[in-house]
Amino acid sequence: MAQRRSTSLASRAIGRTRQIVVVGLAVMIAVALVFVDRRPIGDAENVDAGPSSVPEFRRDAKASTWFCPGVVGNDDSIGGSLIIANAGETPVGGTITRFFVDGAARQQRFAVPARSSLEVDALAGVSSPFVSALVESQGAAVAVEQRTTHRAGNAVASCASAPAGSWHLADGFTGADSIDNVVVTNPSLDSAILDISFVTSIGERSPQSLKGVVIPPESVRVFDLASLDARNEAIAAVSVRASVGRVVVGRSQHYLGRGRLGYTMSLASSLTGSRWFFADGEKAAGVAEEYVIYNPSTSDQQLTFIIAGDDGVAIDPIVVTASAKRVTKFAPAGLTALPEGRYSAIVSAVAALAGAGAADGVVIERVTTREQGKNVASAVLLGAPRAATSWIAPAGVAVDVGDSIRVFNPGSQPATFRVTYLGPAGNVAVTGYEEVSLAPGASTSVQLGAETATSAVSVIANEPVVVQRRVPRGPKQPVNGVAPLIAVVESSTP
Repeated sequence: MAQRRSTSLASRAIGRTRQIVVVGLAVMIAVALVFVDRRPIGDAENVDAGPSSVPEFRRDAKASTWFCPGVVGNDDSIGGSLIIANAGETPVGGTITRFFVDGAARQQRFAVPARSSLEVDALAGVSSPFVSALVESQGAAVAVEQRTTHRAGNAVASCASAPAGSWHLADGFTGADSIDNVVVTNPSLDSAILDISFVTSIGERSPQSLKGVVIPPESVRVFDLASLDARNEAIAAVSVRASVGRVVVGRSQHYLGRGRLGYTMSLASSLTGSRWFFADGEKAAGVAEEYVIYNPSTSDQQLTFIIAGDDGVAIDPIVVTASAKRVTKFAPAGLTALPEGRYSAIVSAVAALAGAGAADGVVIERVTTREQGKNVASAVLLGAPRAATSWIAPAGVAVDVGDSIRVFNPGSQPATFRVTYLGPAGNVAVTGYEEVSLAPGASTSVQLGAETATSAVSVIANEPVVVQRRVPRGPKQPVNGVAPLIAVVESSTP
């Protein structure tokens, strides 16, 4: 009975999917004209418009629900944890429900003291190809992330704040027999029915075996792209659409060669978007970076990349056409106008044909492969579809590096931000980052010390900003990974 009470919350959460506001052709043209004259990137307006397709933390809510995408559970060399952060003044209790490929869901109670974080074994001794989790709190809200401990490098993944009826993954890679698993969780008490399609270099494929796929209640199903006739592919985007029910989708990738090495685990995007923000691009020797754009709609879309260095001054806009039902890649390293160093990017989409109306939206992920000495590691980051005035990283950040956090002000007004971490007495200001000014369109790096290694880290600003971070990949992995943060909103926010 307790299990049904808990999972009924998951069923109720199914209706929470949010619809993104698309940007019209006139807005897109206006943005492009602003930047042709190399004016600061911050002249873009309405950067906070539209709902988000990424998880959101409602700090003042009386409860919270998080759906974590899954950890490999049948390999003794791979583990994982759920990091639950409670920044409130009172202890918070709740329930973790774990879902498996086979077998009934299992529950575990948890309690997080006030102003602290709790790390819980994601597997709890259970063997299953993947184990995903539903984390529910009662009495107050908590923020939750998932960490996978992998021999090829650890990874931090967002947990969804609601299931959804559609999910998209722009990047996918099975080159050199790399492993690309799409992990689907049905947290509901009823079966879900899915149609799954994927796009390779030759176009979209919708095998009959992936139509009307039934996902039993409270269970996980794993789809190995290589076994679905997508072996040795450098392009393997995926769309999961539920005709019945709502699900949660993640992607587990173990890179084995052909330009990529390492491990990533990430949450898919539940919506397409007409605008995406990236705070932490880099053009440098030893860094190979490309934007992977998946257009799942039936019409071509025109994308405008607005790219600027830390000073906020943009180079001329770059226009890229994203063909319908295809994947398009764009590598800024080839731009002679872009100097070496860090940069930020805003990507906006409109329908490619005149008179076709607003764009249906795309999904954009950035793939970065870094070389450091003899070490090579690849990381994938979904862009942020909106800016926000507050962000939280429950699992912390990489410490003692010059870019633990990157903060980007995409608006037209100056912004001031501060960085804090969760200490025994509450949020503690990080010395040197109590009040940092950021000009319109500008970006900056934040270096954090050991005190933030195992604490939740927050960035709070007076204007909407975009924040992304580096995360440690393990003591034997010198090349850090990347991860998004969770946008913090008030419960009254629509």
